[in-house]
Amino acid sequence: MKKYLFLCGLILWCGSLLAQSNFRRGYVVLASGDTLRGQVDLRGAQRNARISRFRSVGTTTVTEYQPPQLRGYGALGSQVYQSAVVTLVDSLARQSLLTNTVRDSIRLPVFLEVLVQGPASLLYLRDSKNNDHYYLQLRAGLLQELIQATQQTEVKGHIYQQKTTHYRRTLANAMQSCLAVQATISNLPYFESDMIRLVQQYNSCVGGVSVAPASASREKNVRLGVLLGGESSQLIFYGDYVPSNREQATPAPVVGVSLTAKLGALNPKLAVRIEALYEQQSFTYKRDRVLANGLLNPQQGEVDLASIRVPLLVRYTLPKGGVRPFLQVGYSASYLLRTHNRFRTENVYANPRTYTRWAPYIYEPKELEQGIVGSVGVTTAKANARNLALELRYERSDGFSNNIYLGTKLNRYYLLLSYDLTK
Repeated sequence: MKKYLFLCGLILWCGSLLAQSNFRRGYVVLASGDTLRGQVDLRGAQRNARISRFRSVGTTTVTEYQPPQLRGYGALGSQVYQSAVVTLVDSLARQSLLTNTVRDSIRLPVFLEVLVQGPASLLYLRDSKNNDHYYLQLRAGLLQELIQATQQTEVKGHIYQQKTTHYRRTLANAMQSCLAVQATISNLPYFESDMIRLVQQYNSCVGGVSVAPASASREKNVRLGVLLGGESSQLIFYGDYVPSNREQATPAPVVGVSLTAKLGALNPKLAVRIEALYEQQSFTYKRDRVLANGLLNPQQGEVDLASIRVPLLVRYTLPKGGVRPFLQVGYSASYLLRTHNRFRTENVYANPRTYTRWAPYIYEPKELEQGIVGSVGVTTAKANARNLALELRYERSDGFSNNIYLGTKLNRYYLLLSYDLTK
């Protein structure tokens, strides 16, 4: 029940993060051509394409603009948008253009994000169905969508899905004034970075200048990192035959690797992170149990655990500053590599009194341990550099016991330092 409550809380927490504003210094250009300077609210790519929220400096009053009301808007050092009317295929599966009819399409006013601006401009839109669209515009002319569609082909009775290269024909026809880019177009992949380089190359070829505003809203930056730190654990026994209540483990090192993916399309403050940690904990305890007849019954126990732990985390990072605080919550699964445990007690009726033989009190321990995780920390925030992060983490897991009469839980406390291996 507690896990369900935690998951519900996590969903609500993530929802509240998505709803938070992210005002940056910027401007809006009204339909009349006048420019208002102040702060604009940048969110995910879908929201930025639908609405522009603006407020003057020193005020809290926010004005919301629709695409027909503005020529465009932008934030200093970040995204730039221009208004346009585009034709979108009203279909979840974008198939060959030959199969789409007028009835399948809609014309929609939107804000397009400017990826490259110059004699040839490259623009971007993420629609409400999470499809990415790219557009080419030559010197304020008509927008031409760069389309890679999917169509079915039949070969010897077998149906295959095949990607079309319609976008290459569009680029080749539009860029006939520069023969140097034609060879590049013939092999151009349908990747944003490749299309950006092509448009910049064309602009340079025709003697123009390219301006490339920041594109954080579509950023899918994935970083590989390493972690090193320490862990202190608390083992909790519960049930009908509890040998000891709470035992503290000897602090031990933790090492691991991480993969972090930014979720700029949803919210530039959010990221998803998965880790693989190797850790081990050793518990020893002694307890003098008092029997009903008043005799002391000394008990001893040992637990030795080793595991590969895989936390899946959602990270929320404050968007400003060279060093930024962050919060993380998530779920952790752990494969238990070693679950050595043993227990013995003194035979109070023997003469002389001796300990019984060591024996496992959990004969069939779990192989998979699960838990919930929360942490706070700080991270450096250099855009094109390897960053460091320091965090304090807490985890509560369901332990290693499958014994219904003797259950376990584990509290884990971490101090972790992580370092990006990629930029």
